[in-house]
Parts: sequence; C-alpha cells; structure tokens
Amino acid sequence: MDQTEEKIIQATIEWIMTADYRQLSMRKLAAQIGMTTGALYKHYRNKEKLFYQVSVRLSQRVAERLLPDRSLPAKEQLLTLANSLCQLCVSRPQLVDFLFFNPGLKEFYQHTNSDFQFYNQVMVLIRQLNPGTVSDQDLFTQVWAFIQGYTFLIMNGAADYDADLVATTLNQLVGKGAGK
Repeated sequence: MDQTEEKIIQATIEWIMTADYRQLSMRKLAAQIGMTTGALYKHYRNKEKLFYQVSVRLSQRVAERLLPDRSLPAKEQLLTLANSLCQLCVSRPQLVDFLFFNPGLKEFYQHTNSDFQFYNQVMVLIRQLNPGTVSDQDLFTQVWAFIQGYTFLIMNGAADYDADLVATTLNQLVGKGAGK
C-alpha cells in the first residue's frame, strides 16, 4: 500500500470514529486530505471499494484488541468475543455499525474470503464447537446473525446489553457441552 492510500484509509478511519460513515462522500474525503476527487478515484474506484479496505484494516485492529486468549476453551473464547463486541457496541457504536453494516461488505458476505482475521478466528471456534447438526457455515450464520442482530438492537436503543442473554443464546446455538 502506498503512502497516499495509507493517508486515504487513515482519514476514512478518523471520519468513522467521529461521525456517521453514511455521511462521508468521496468529495468530502478528498477535500479533508487535500486531494482532488479525481485523484482519490485513481486509488479507489468507488466508496464501496474504499470501505472494504477500511473494513479489513479496522477488523484487524478490533481482532487484535478483542480476540480472547486462545488457551481458553473454544466456547469460552466465543462467549468472550460476543460479549466484547456487545461492549464495544455500547462504547463505540459508530465503529461497530461500520464494521457490521457498511455497503463495502456486501461482496464479502456474498463471497466469503480470508481477508478478515475476525471472521477467520470465529470460524475456527465454530468448527470446534459445531455439534454436527448443521454445517459449519450454517452455525456461523446463526451465531453471527445473533451477534449482529443483538448489537444492532443495542445501537438503536431497542435492547440493553445483557451478558446473561448472550451466554444463554450462545449455549442454545452451540450446545451446553460443546467445545470442551
């Protein structure tokens, strides 16, 4: 990644941390970093491509910060991770909103790849915890749908974070004895 692309990504991250990413336009971003819009488009052909790269970078940072100790049992790691994401949602809702719902992720959700360390680690846990009643991908979908949906409700004031609810739901999804 060249210095200009790094500058663009860092400016985008700063925006996301302080404002709603939906309000960011390529024109505003270019002005913020002293570039022309055309020069910005030479590096990222649209906002979705830029958001995808920013998502990869932020996902790495969040994974480094939130991924639990790998010496813990898989189920405890998954529970710790889910609780950490919910807590992050309370403290940094705009960050979680971007990481889970920005339009740059559409391609990832449709064609899962290994760009996201966070996804990769959750899949390792899912494989360890899967009781075998569904495929690993289906179990991931169930677990991730709960985590994303619950954080969405928290972000929008429709639910308060409840660690017991997280534990109960994950127990129902992966089974009480899974991942020993």
